[in-house]
Order: sequence, then structure tokens, then C-alpha cells
Amino acid sequence: MGSRNRSNVLLVEILIAVLFFMLSATVLVRVFVTARNMTLRAGVETQALAEAQNVAETLYAAEDPAAALEDMQFKLYHGAWSRSDGDYTLYVEGEEKPADAGVSWVGTVRVFYRSRNVNQARQEDEELFSLPCARYREVPV
Repeated sequence: MGSRNRSNVLLVEILIAVLFFMLSATVLVRVFVTARNMTLRAGVETQALAEAQNVAETLYAAEDPAAALEDMQFKLYHGAWSRSDGDYTLYVEGEEKPADAGVSWVGTVRVFYRSRNVNQARQEDEELFSLPCARYREVPV
């Protein structure tokens, strides 16, 4: 009878050790998955920032912002220009305003992180950042 109790205690100890290692493995897998997702998101943010800066600089140099946006494959949708690039979406909004001796174009480049596959930003999409951009050009008299 004594050896049977010992074997039962040994089995319980082994079962507790296995459960402890399973719990540890589960926690470690979650930590590594979270770290991978953070790395992927950081890569998307870096790529989106570079592309948004490129768009803002192109708009600054362009004589016609609408033509420049069309050349960069942006589509006009309800008064805003948009382009989807994988995991993020770029939106450009702007307007021309008459100035003293010319025309001023003032706009914003906004970047949204897409957590799922959609064409337009929704409430669930997270805005990563926005860049202001402006262009002034003189109008010959």
C-alpha cells in the first residue's frame, strides 16, 4: 500500500511540473507573438512616414497638386485623395486659397494604420500621424 501512495504522489508531482511548463510555454509564445507584431507595426510606421514625407515634398514642389496626386496613383474620394499601400492608407486633403500676389495651397497628409483589409479608413483604423504641407505660387499679373 505504501508503494502505491508513493507512485500516486510522484504522478501528481510530474503532472504539476508538466502543467507549470505548459503555462510557461503559453506565456512565452504570447510574449514572442506580441514582440513580432510590434516589430511588424514599427516597420509599417517607418515605411508610412517615408512615403508621407515623399508625398508632402512632391506636393510642395508641384505646380498643380491635383495632377501630382494623380501621378502618384491617388484617387479622389469625397473631396479627399486616398491611396492604399498594404497595411496603411494615405489621405491628402487640401484647398487653394487666394493670397496677396498668388495662390496658396494648404493641405494635410494623414496616414492610417489598417488593422484589416478595407479600402477606406473607418473608425477602427488608427491614425498614425499627419503632416501639414503648403505651397505658395505667384500668379503673373
